[in-house]
Amino acid sequence: MDGQDVINATLGVRRSSSDISYFAFTATPKAKTLELFGRPPHPEMLLANDNKPKPFHLYSMRQAIEEEFILDVLKNYTNYGQAYRLAHDAEDKEVDRKKAKTQLSKWVRLHPHNIAYKLQVIIKHFREHVAHLLNHEAKAMVVTSSRLEAVKYKQAFDNYVWEKGYKRLTAMVAFSGEVIDEGESYTENLMNHGLQGRDMRKAFDTYDYQVMLVANKFQTDFD
Repeated sequence: MDGQDVINATLGVRRSSSDISYFAFTATPKAKTLELFGRPPHPEMLLANDNKPKPFHLYSMRQAIEEEFILDVLKNYTNYGQAYRLAHDAEDKEVDRKKAKTQLSKWVRLHPHNIAYKLQVIIKHFREHVAHLLNHEAKAMVVTSSRLEAVKYKQAFDNYVWEKGYKRLTAMVAFSGEVIDEGESYTENLMNHGLQGRDMRKAFDTYDYQVMLVANKFQTDFD
């Protein structure tokens, strides 16, 4: 018997009960989730000033990667830094440094020139180093910092691919809810014309899409 046979035999012995419910939470549970469903800490942990609730069981991402149940997304992750210098007029204004820095960084990230330049790097890297892997079925994920940024990357991606005439290079954009930009409304269904009513996860597992643009969505267990 191999390991799978042992698991199947164990499951066969256990009979389901209408009085027991099982709950499983993906990714990292939030503090509120642990407070509601976690177990009280062991008395010894209280002495160590660790009174936080603990999960009943934990199947960590590290363990899942070691057992090859999922791939290590950070193994092929590329962080592309940016440097910029902003020109300003002669009139100086005193503003909150932290707020100003945040707004300036946001303005630079969303600037069409910046997005267009980064997309050239992303698409070139994908076509030259990624697309041929896994029997030419490899795919890529681009993680953006906001839903609005994901929308703008999708627009720029489609325009660039159309201008270059690249074949079999389509991006899916994934973000929650609705994004309003300059009076226009954007949703996943409106921007992903090729879905045709299909579930996004199933559609991405076809030849129709090669790149996924996300904003805090579909990041865990990307395989």
